[in-house]
Amino acid sequence: MKGDLEPEKNVLRKSNDKYQHWFEDDLTGDFIANPNGRIIECNPAFLKIYGFANPEEIKTFTISNFNPSDWSDLTSRLPVERKIKGHKSWHLRPDKKKIHVISNIVGIFNDLDELVQIKGYVFDDTERRLAEDSLKKSEKKYRLLFDEDLTGDFIATPEGKILECNPSFAEIYGFSNRTNALKFNISDFNPDDWNELIKRLKIECKIKNHQSWHLRPDGQNIFVVANVIGSFNEEKLVQVKGYVFDDTERRLAEDSLKESEKRYRLLFDEDLTGDFIATPEGKILECNPAFAEIYGFNDTESALKWDISQSNPFDWPFLVTRLKKERKILGYQSWQRRSDGLRIHVIANLMGIFDDSNEIIQVKGYIFDDSERKHTEQDLVQKHRQITEILESIKDGFVAINHYWQLIYVNQCAAEYANSEQEYLIGQNLWERFPELLGTSLEDHLKKAMEEEQIQYFEAQGIINVDNRYKFSVYPFPDGIAVYWINIT
Repeated sequence: MKGDLEPEKNVLRKSNDKYQHWFEDDLTGDFIANPNGRIIECNPAFLKIYGFANPEEIKTFTISNFNPSDWSDLTSRLPVERKIKGHKSWHLRPDKKKIHVISNIVGIFNDLDELVQIKGYVFDDTERRLAEDSLKKSEKKYRLLFDEDLTGDFIATPEGKILECNPSFAEIYGFSNRTNALKFNISDFNPDDWNELIKRLKIECKIKNHQSWHLRPDGQNIFVVANVIGSFNEEKLVQVKGYVFDDTERRLAEDSLKESEKRYRLLFDEDLTGDFIATPEGKILECNPAFAEIYGFNDTESALKWDISQSNPFDWPFLVTRLKKERKILGYQSWQRRSDGLRIHVIANLMGIFDDSNEIIQVKGYIFDDSERKHTEQDLVQKHRQITEILESIKDGFVAINHYWQLIYVNQCAAEYANSEQEYLIGQNLWERFPELLGTSLEDHLKKAMEEEQIQYFEAQGIINVDNRYKFSVYPFPDGIAVYWINIT
């Protein structure tokens, strides 16, 4: 009988050895514990998962300590479910390291159907779980960035159907929300431009800073700058990813600036005033045709090779010195010489341009050729001087009176007759200055000459020098009358 049992024992022994071998070498943490969590048996993988160096250390721990509420939940489920697969939970190892485990749990029951042992197979899933959490966090972060990005982000098919977009994209194109935007085809905003982009993407794969005008569904034109990337599957373009920025305001400002600059250039070139910009040393940096003409050049290119300080070597340094203090000089007049040596008289408004260190770096000027007026003025001054000299050379009295009876000219002889100085008499009212003339024949003749514009010749007794008798000649002229008298005593 004993001999008959020996083969069965050998089979059982081999089976036990095989089981023990699998148990010891299994990478899954295998354990058997009672319902309270005391570990009855475990393999090396289980010890490693929970940070134990040897089986002796685990005797002081119960598996329920790793997550008490989770163990309590498992032991309450097992009598009903008998077996639990793929259970996931966080455990706190004795060394305080948190691990995430996936376990298959099987309940062992006695004849009274009471839970007496729990057999488990635990897999350390921490690395994958952390990676998954990181991925979810990254995805959440991406979604947050995508949704809050001020740039209009989109994904579309090569035909233009919008597959995904963020709120900024919807706002840029005038949609109330993303849902409405997803109903539109992006190629509709500028069909020719989209077709060109697709052709380029198939070759270039990526396009940066592409600029174009788009027509929104509400009819508003916008100018966008876009970075576009193609997604390929076996060298076939399957999706277009884009980042769009609404650059309309800057573009309109740029266009306005260009138009303003064009208008300024037109005004600059056609201005009759000679406009220029020069260095403090006098080198011409910019000038208009009028400036070139004023200084005797055939064109602006020739003028730009010139030094404006040569027009008046003493005047220019003085002006620059003044500008450093005054910043601006208005109505400055001076005689200058053109490039061909011709003398001209100019009136200039000058402005200094300064750097951050308050150093003058440029001089901007507006020149008007005043030569003709100045020559006329000088001629008039010369003629006036000649007339004055002639009138002063007369040894008899001579005065000129305007329609308001103001003395506008008194020669030296007339001033001496009135016992006064010329400057004191000029501008005085005749009747107020000499009230003794009122009621005399002199008053009658003077008023007749003024009112009737008739020449008057008469003789009269002196008013101041009553012992003398004078012969008067009164000549009307457009601005009044001229009175000449000689002593005929």
